[in-house]
Amino acid sequence: MNGTSCVLQHPIFEVIILKYFIMKKLLLFSGMISVLILFGISCDRDEIDDSIEFNNSFGAEKVNNPKYTGFNEFGYNWQAHHFNGILINAVFGDFIDENGNPAMGMDPYTGDDEAYLAAYPFLSDPSYAMFWSFRNINLVMHWNKTLISDLGVYPDSWFDSNGWITFHYSGTVENKNWSQFQKLVAARSSDELRGYTWYDQDGNELGYASDWSDLIIVQIRSTGEPPFPFMPGSYNSPVSPGLGKYKIHN
Repeated sequence: MNGTSCVLQHPIFEVIILKYFIMKKLLLFSGMISVLILFGISCDRDEIDDSIEFNNSFGAEKVNNPKYTGFNEFGYNWQAHHFNGILINAVFGDFIDENGNPAMGMDPYTGDDEAYLAAYPFLSDPSYAMFWSFRNINLVMHWNKTLISDLGVYPDSWFDSNGWITFHYSGTVENKNWSQFQKLVAARSSDELRGYTWYDQDGNELGYASDWSDLIIVQIRSTGEPPFPFMPGSYNSPVSPGLGKYKIHN
């Protein structure tokens, strides 16, 4: 989630894929897919550092920046801890700079396929077919401020943070509606991941592994038939799908 690797060189600009199946820098397949397309940015981690120290150095500017006080053109409302839009814009709008601007340099998709492909022709490559299909998937996200701050700052770790996030995806495939709701919570440092399942220190099953090493999927609810790569069916943590059950009380 924090590391980056340059795996593909496009003739026009570099494509940096932070993870398959990710939010820290965002998107959920089973957990979430984070595919960030950055223009002219080095593979050096320091050049896209999103650490607390880096972000806090711009805190005063961010507090007074209108980009943080309402919904932006991508669908994020950082201070309300809310996103409402489409999946492809959740990717393009997530990685923000010190001025509140999405750092990858991509414009939001607004519904005009022809114009968008003319501006970003790499998306017409067959290898991006699944990612391009994200323009047809609706997404609503909610999270608390220990997961991502009011200023769009990610912590170094979510262990023992009481952080949580929910994802509600929906769309239509062959004229059939589908939806999937996912709820993730921060793991405790005493929890243990065995294979693809998280357990507490007493051996109780907590939930499924996500694409973050410190977030646990505690609930999945599906209607219709979510397309690949979404998880099929539904799931509730045997301990509890409720957020309060995982809260650490100091």
